[in-house]
Amino acid sequence: MAGFGANYPCFKAKEKSSGVVLGKLIAADLTVNLASGEVYADDSLAEQLSEFASGSIAMETDDLEDSAAQEVYGCKVSEKEVTYNKDDTPPMGALAYYKRIMRGGVKQYKGYYYPSVRAALGNDSAKTRGSSITFTTTSTTFTVFADENGDWRKTIICDTVEEVKEWINTKCAITTS
Repeated sequence: MAGFGANYPCFKAKEKSSGVVLGKLIAADLTVNLASGEVYADDSLAEQLSEFASGSIAMETDDLEDSAAQEVYGCKVSEKEVTYNKDDTPPMGALAYYKRIMRGGVKQYKGYYYPSVRAALGNDSAKTRGSSITFTTTSTTFTVFADENGDWRKTIICDTVEEVKEWINTKCAITTS
């Protein structure tokens, strides 16, 4: 399987009834943290175990509208002003997106769903315009937790974009018009 493309990042806070689309996805890089241990006996490795401890998804989107930032980071939006406070607590929620894959020359779509995540605001930068234009993007890091059942990620392979988006919309309670 070869993967290419990244699309449709969605988030739903656990206490909310509906989720939000987080802009257009540029990158979603998963790092898995494992708890591991080994025991040596009779001068050789006798047992080894590695288990999921947590994960981290470094996500980059083209934009993050104020209403979505409020959902993800727990900041406050009042009319046009957004206030980030040191005591803001980003809510626990679910995160999903999909990427295109190719198997045997056939394009398919693989959906990724993380049932228990918490966001951390990424760094921001601004650059003056010179002889070329440099676009800036929005970075968010999501910590991935195992849920009550021990599940930390679910995936699905779909034949169409519509099918994978419907799966994501269902998982993150996204309503489309």
